[in-house]
Amino acid sequence: MTKDEGKRMKDERTNHRFRPFILHPSSFILRFLGRMKDERMNHGFRPFILHPSSFILCFLFAACASAPKAPPPPHLPQWNAMPAAVLESFCANFRDEGISTSTTINVVKTTQKSLITPLTMQSLSDSVFYHGPVDSSRAAAAATATAAEIPITIPQTCAWRGIAPNTASRYIDTMTLELSPPIVNPFVRNTAGMFARIALAGEAPTWYWLPLVPRGETWTAGRLTLLPYRQ
Repeated sequence: MTKDEGKRMKDERTNHRFRPFILHPSSFILRFLGRMKDERMNHGFRPFILHPSSFILCFLFAACASAPKAPPPPHLPQWNAMPAAVLESFCANFRDEGISTSTTINVVKTTQKSLITPLTMQSLSDSVFYHGPVDSSRAAAAATATAAEIPITIPQTCAWRGIAPNTASRYIDTMTLELSPPIVNPFVRNTAGMFARIALAGEAPTWYWLPLVPRGETWTAGRLTLLPYRQ
């Protein structure tokens, strides 16, 4: 090709506005996939087929992994003595009922396992409207087995007077409060509490349930509940 012919071809490309040829990236992908297919055919490779059971196993694994964890088992306060806050909650409740803080109220100085009975467990299930089967004797036995009688710390919020167990009948004109040890409430998940009995000279007692609410490493007294139980 002479120098003049080369110049003429360049002028013709310029006059007709030729554009450079650019290969789209997808062309490389298609060519690569086609080459892989040819290689599989040449080497006798078989296509990989996922069995339907594999999808089922994957689904079950994902369901198990995303299922909520079971709640921790209920636990009890690890007290060597009943904290003063327990009686303070009773004092506040007495004030709401119109009982003056200057009124003397006896309190048995240690918790009493004798308050945990099949009848009190039955009344506890009734108070929370429990609809499942109730074996109150077994529930009382299980609660008593884990309960420990401990001394009660007596605060100065009300006119409390500490007395020995089984001496309430001596005080014919004074109300006496007795508390059970803390127990697990078998009718409400992950809760604990204690029974309380208050009576005048040991006659016609009124029964309560005081729930205990965990707050980290400490426990607080919940709302006092009147139990549908009369002796």
